[in-house]
Amino acid sequence: MKNSFRFALLVTATLMLAACGRTNVANNSTAPSPAASAPAESPTSGASPSAPVPLPDDEAASTPSPQASAPANAGNGQTYRQPQGLFEISFPAGYTYRETDSTLTFSSSDGGFGGVVEYGSAEGKRLSTQQLEDALKQGYEDRLEQVSWQDTQLQPDGSVRVDWIGRDKEGRDLDAISFIEQRGDTIFILNLFAVDKPYNDYNDDAEAIVGTYRVKQQ
Repeated sequence: MKNSFRFALLVTATLMLAACGRTNVANNSTAPSPAASAPAESPTSGASPSAPVPLPDDEAASTPSPQASAPANAGNGQTYRQPQGLFEISFPAGYTYRETDSTLTFSSSDGGFGGVVEYGSAEGKRLSTQQLEDALKQGYEDRLEQVSWQDTQLQPDGSVRVDWIGRDKEGRDLDAISFIEQRGDTIFILNLFAVDKPYNDYNDDAEAIVGTYRVKQQ
């Protein structure tokens, strides 16, 4: 099972924008409604943490917390659609995002809040919600200096939500929520986290982001 989740363990690189890929900034063009353009998709619900939650750090995460690498534009934000139609997500104005082959990282203009969508093959295996949760937690426990699991909830769409707080090996305090789910042979992880700040300071942003997150049913 660990090999199947090797990609999932890379979510700890989300404390920075990926070193390669295209950088975009949410602008003032009104984003189309995700529901209108993605018929067979599953929304993830419940962004507000019942307790604070953090995010991890990876061997690649040698830079500080996420920061916008291009000037932020004022406006209503921007929608990202994965080229193969696997998922879509929208961000508030001023957010920077960067894509690679299997991740989409994003951060607020002040660098205090960000996240990542990570996706990859389950290698033909059908995993239970408990296996998904266990793999996610193991990945964080392996890479964080400290981690405390606050809450786990099965969502109406079948995804698993994990609330947690922790500290990475660079000493940054993390306050985050993670969602993990399997659709067909694809596993998706959405992480949202505050760095050295309370998650609740960005709760409006978090709810806006999670409310637009859709993954394709397979």
